[in-house]
Amino acid sequence: MTRVHIDHIALCVKDLDQAIADWKDILGVLTPEMTETITYSRGSSDGTEMVWATFQNPDPTGVSIQMWAPGSPDSWVHKVLAKRGEFVHHIAFLSDNFGHTMQQCRAAGLPVLLDEDSHPDTMPWLKWNFLPESKAHGVLIELATRYQVGGDRWLPHPGNAENAELNKEWTQRFYTDPGLQGGGKP
Repeated sequence: MTRVHIDHIALCVKDLDQAIADWKDILGVLTPEMTETITYSRGSSDGTEMVWATFQNPDPTGVSIQMWAPGSPDSWVHKVLAKRGEFVHHIAFLSDNFGHTMQQCRAAGLPVLLDEDSHPDTMPWLKWNFLPESKAHGVLIELATRYQVGGDRWLPHPGNAENAELNKEWTQRFYTDPGLQGGGKP
């Protein structure tokens, strides 16, 4: 059965460094454990350069706080920020079987924004697509491949349906009991 959970809420900000500092202050009081792991990345998707940072919730199915900002001058993001100011950009749902989740959305007649799933150029294994703000009453819904956090980076989750080979490789590498190499329980 496909599992989907809310992973993060993303804010579009003008100054990523200032947003990180401000959210460290907020989370340092409210949930200090969320300040322990921050993932950073940059990349482009559909020709738009982006930089982002995510305060990772230590609970793997807990909600994290992400901020992203334009990664190059004069992108469409600058125009949106000038018009709207900083705002909640999206709520991200992660799936352990992204292809199946997208099939379900399309079969249900949900207005999926992209005909073909997208991904950041720096992480081609990470797929995403979106449901529009008009359907979700003002906020973009991101649908994405479930990932795991390793240090300050996002990594492919070996338990995802699309990562069966990775899961097999890791199981063979890290379990010495031949009975467990097939993924079974002792």
